[in-house]
Amino acid sequence: MELVTAFGLIAAVLVVSALAAGLVERAPLSFPMLFLGLGFLVGDRGLQVISIGLDSRVLEVVATVTLALVLFLDAVNLELTELRRDWLAPVLVLGPGTLLVVGLLAGLGMLLLDLPVVLALLLGTILASTDPVVLRDVLRDPRIPRSVRRTLSVEAGTNDVVVLPLLLVLIAIAHADLGGVAEWLGFLGQLLVLGPATGFAVGAVGAWVMGRVDQRFHIRREYQSLYGIGLVLGAFVTGEAAGGDGFLAAFAAGLAVTAFNQTLCDCFLEFGEVIAETTMLLAFVLFGAVLSTLVGDVPLLATLALAALAIFVIRPLVVWSVLRLGRAGLSRYARQFIGWFGPRGLNSLLFALLVVQQAVP
Repeated sequence: MELVTAFGLIAAVLVVSALAAGLVERAPLSFPMLFLGLGFLVGDRGLQVISIGLDSRVLEVVATVTLALVLFLDAVNLELTELRRDWLAPVLVLGPGTLLVVGLLAGLGMLLLDLPVVLALLLGTILASTDPVVLRDVLRDPRIPRSVRRTLSVEAGTNDVVVLPLLLVLIAIAHADLGGVAEWLGFLGQLLVLGPATGFAVGAVGAWVMGRVDQRFHIRREYQSLYGIGLVLGAFVTGEAAGGDGFLAAFAAGLAVTAFNQTLCDCFLEFGEVIAETTMLLAFVLFGAVLSTLVGDVPLLATLALAALAIFVIRPLVVWSVLRLGRAGLSRYARQFIGWFGPRGLNSLLFALLVVQQAVP
């Protein structure tokens, strides 16, 4: 992508999102729908302004920064005190609910798309992700009961921590990279222990250092905002350097800030959300352009059938069932409402891109 095209794309995202914000809030429309459509329009099957493939370095950078920021902010915003009181519903949705969704979607992938078992499980795992970005407006609506918002908030904030390790293990199986038990134990130790531990340390120490230095020298708010972004990227890099996963490290860094009750300037949370919003919308445009390139290469009817079953049948039915059988104490309408939100959104696209970048056969 040429520099002028990239600047024009960023300018369009910023201007259109600002001007359309009021309309989107009042219409049955969302920014992801709007910008995915915009990306498709400017892609190969539209105006041909952007021609981009899944191997694009620009797409990789934008997607990586977006997911790392979203995971960190999710962890920072987790309300651990409330979670200790009302843990049953989120645990039911995150545990048996997620695994059932993965299994049923994998079965559909084998049935409708004739996928081998490992690729079908990868597909199910990718589509089991519940996107916190799409849920934000729901979580801010005071008309929705607090118990429902809490369940959705916890699931959206921690779902990827359940899904991502499973995704990485399946990628390793697809590559047949690991042989004996010792190799598998080493891989899982790096993935689930070493990477998150390094990210947790970066978050805890980084937030503590900023607090002490700010007390002594009074650091201006704009520099505290920049420091927070650096903390997220530092946790990601440290997790990768330790042989783990940078995304899990970024989440662990945010969790450390929350767990130790360290205070990052609210200016960072505001600035971080603005940056995450910008990169998210840019990512949707880029994914729309990729979709414009690839739409002719997929079995369209089978794919649409899988999408319809995933959104309208599998997720709602699984969530309704586990919450009812688990006696979570939620009404029928609450169970239906929670079941409706997912699978959808940016995280599934980012996870799909991760599989492509790992060159899974």
